[in-house]
Amino acid sequence: MNAKKGYYSLIQFCPEPSRLEAVNLGVVLFCPDARYISARITKSNKRASKLVGRLGFDKASLTSAKRALERRFEVDREAFNTLEDLQKFVDTRGNVLRLTTPRPLKVFDPDQDLDNLFGELVGGVVPAPSQGPASAPP
Repeated sequence: MNAKKGYYSLIQFCPEPSRLEAVNLGVVLFCPDARYISARITKSNKRASKLVGRLGFDKASLTSAKRALERRFEVDREAFNTLEDLQKFVDTRGNVLRLTTPRPLKVFDPDQDLDNLFGELVGGVVPAPSQGPASAPP
């Protein structure tokens, strides 16, 4: 299989942006040539609660924000055609979930590469995609 150019962005929980403290909760993989964009986000909130402390942590709100972000990539995948499209999306995130600037990588098998990135950069059990791969039909 030939490599395609892709980009990944970390999904980080950053409860206090002025402190620049964050934990990785997920990863997004975008491969324009394969018309693929998908996210893997941890189901657990343990790392986030450790960063904030249990008293100041709203588990339900974070879980809702994670699912909304994941769903956004599923529902609006047709809106992501270029790196600039992804960068615009990254730049508009303003809540406790932030996305890092997309970084390039070679993509061979988008789903497997996304799972590998999740394991390497987030850790823990790789969550199953919500509705299958988020690639658009050719």
